[in-house]
Amino acid sequence: MLDPLLITIIVVSSIVAFLLIFFFVALFIMYRFIFYSPRKGQLDDFNLFNSPNFASYENWIKELITSLKERPYEDLYIDSFDKLKLHARLFENKNPKGIAILFHGYRGTAYRDFCGGAKEAIDLGYTVILVDERAHGLSKGHSITFGVREVKDVVSWVNFAKEKYGANINLVLIGISMGGATVLAASDKVGDDVKIIADCPYSSPKIIISESIKSMHLSPKLLYPILNLSAKMFAHTNMNKMSAYDSIRNTNNKILIIHGDADSVVPYKVSQKLYETFPDKIQYEIFPGANHGLSYLKDVNRYRQIISKFLRD
Repeated sequence: MLDPLLITIIVVSSIVAFLLIFFFVALFIMYRFIFYSPRKGQLDDFNLFNSPNFASYENWIKELITSLKERPYEDLYIDSFDKLKLHARLFENKNPKGIAILFHGYRGTAYRDFCGGAKEAIDLGYTVILVDERAHGLSKGHSITFGVREVKDVVSWVNFAKEKYGANINLVLIGISMGGATVLAASDKVGDDVKIIADCPYSSPKIIISESIKSMHLSPKLLYPILNLSAKMFAHTNMNKMSAYDSIRNTNNKILIIHGDADSVVPYKVSQKLYETFPDKIQYEIFPGANHGLSYLKDVNRYRQIISKFLRD
């Protein structure tokens, strides 16, 4: 007959083991849901995910995507700092005014997120490098790190552009959503005389993940540390390791932030706080009534004028 103490130890150990396994599985599910890429349908440039945000612009967006896809380009590949093969499309301009490197958003595609922005940059006379972020498009990897590792990819693409076109090229980095947050966080790591344009960016992974948790009426204080633990375990990345505040504080590069005040994904007040912290470093433009990433479509003429003037000045 087993000793009662031994039975108790076995039962308690079994319960603890079960809870640990359950917690580990829960962390993995969180990673797959939030950080793993690609998900079904994600690579389809024309998949607008039935979002009501795009409903009134759907045909226009698809026309812009189709038009951009018809432009000739060259495939580019570089190696990331952690040995991933990264991909971009090069749209050459003869006698370009400069080089524009474009970075799309979370689970976005380069064609879809920049169907209008890439066209504008090309029409303004820039050679465009349209990047597939890591774990997106033709770039390798399976973990989205909300800008933490992507910042180093921005630096790699800047180094590539400088090696190809010369260290003194006129260079502009343009990002939307996660891409916008990433170029802001790279602003002190890409040298001087680089212009930064961020459309609907957040300021840090912690802030945008916490905002998303709050939008589901849950507690960020409780859930964020657990989500960050899942990122540490399976994406090998700490979401606390990136902040646009630190980078903007340490850069002299010119920065333009554009945001719609009806943004339901990244509240415009997130980027507004950046502007209020650094009013002497940031040009801040609000687009009334524009939802996430739709400022360009909301008012094309104003968007074009702002971008043209910022690049010209």
